Amino acid sequence: MKTIKDVMTPDVVWVSPSAQAKSAMFLLKGHGIDALPVVYSHDSVVGIVYCSSLLGHGLETPVMEIMSKEFTTVTPDMPVYQAADLMKSTGRSHILVVESGTLVGIVSRSDIIDELGRSYDTLTNLPLQDAFREWTMTALENGREISILLIDLDQFGRFNKLYGHVMGDRVLQGVADVLKAGVDPQRDFLVRYAGDEFAIGTYRLATEAYEFGKQLMEGVRQIEIPGLPEHISATFGAAGGRRVDGRQDAHSAATLDDLITNASLNCTLSKPQKPEAPQEATAAGDQQPAQAAKLGERARLKIQTIRLATTATEATSEVILSRGTEEFVHTVSGYSIGGRSMLRLVAEATAGAVSKSLSSDHGVAIDEVSSFQTVDEREMVMAIATFVTPRGSTTHAGCAFVRRSDPYKAAAAAVLSALNRQIAAAPWAEIALSSE
Repeated sequence: MKTIKDVMTPDVVWVSPSAQAKSAMFLLKGHGIDALPVVYSHDSVVGIVYCSSLLGHGLETPVMEIMSKEFTTVTPDMPVYQAADLMKSTGRSHILVVESGTLVGIVSRSDIIDELGRSYDTLTNLPLQDAFREWTMTALENGREISILLIDLDQFGRFNKLYGHVMGDRVLQGVADVLKAGVDPQRDFLVRYAGDEFAIGTYRLATEAYEFGKQLMEGVRQIEIPGLPEHISATFGAAGGRRVDGRQDAHSAATLDDLITNASLNCTLSKPQKPEAPQEATAAGDQQPAQAAKLGERARLKIQTIRLATTATEATSEVILSRGTEEFVHTVSGYSIGGRSMLRLVAEATAGAVSKSLSSDHGVAIDEVSSFQTVDEREMVMAIATFVTPRGSTTHAGCAFVRRSDPYKAAAAAVLSALNRQIAAAPWAEIALSSE
């Protein structure tokens, strides 16, 4: 990927603030350039002089009275496309390249004209997802530690349905403007990720990134859109930014995918919960009130016992679930290849026990099990399960916190969390109906 170092002019022509305007004019014309940095002995940059700045000033006027003190500096390792974003957002025709406090280069619009013309989201004028991956991948490949923030608008579909897509577009533009105002281009990279989602890659570490996300969400809540009678809100998820030393020999693409996945999961977990709609009675469920009368209520499945056994090559998990006075047991064996493998065995044994609690034409299969840390450094297990019925199948995800250092119980709880609503509406196994 091109960086500023690849396109900058390294032999910088500069002028002292104590020099006169005629010296600046001589340098500008003699070198055929449009801008001249103003520095003290090639160290600290104090301003910049443009050809247009000299108009209307006498030849003896000191440069310090003519120079503009508003200028933008970047580092040599900044990606070229990010410098293009800076030029667009600041309106600058030149940016100065500084390393360790010393001026080392200058970049003009003509140096990065190709980047200035690259594609943006036309609605929000933000870069798109491919630029986000490019920025974050470059940071990881350079050994930088980054945090990822994924931002998702709450109930955005309602705005489109109730007030129309024009109003929905205004909401997206308003949110984009607030996020643009909140980010620091020197260490944050903001894009429109997809639909009503935005993403930020940042050099901020975990705690600061999390606080940064909360500040941005507060800014979103303050947005007022003319003609929109509701308040706007958004939810964010953060991941990364926890390493103390730099990344070395990292598989950048896989690392980035993990960070995005965890940020997305944290965002989903932080979403405000919608109230559950009452479920209508079905023909299959007509038997269940009598069953509920026996048990006092329609009880949910509970984790009774989890047993684990391992040998040098094989592991076995047995899960016992209970519902009222009934127990449902299932055992799964597999190769013993580490903790994640054991989590999956527990999840599969739980799925088997759930299947035994249901009628024979219903069942559960485990698609994926993983563990991760939340933004507040708590460990969580996520399970993705497919619920099979005579009418088809649906896939659901559930999560559970690890409590008392027991990830295996969390794996079983995550499976039940994913399936609770489906289990409650499904017909029970005949053994439960016949129990006394």
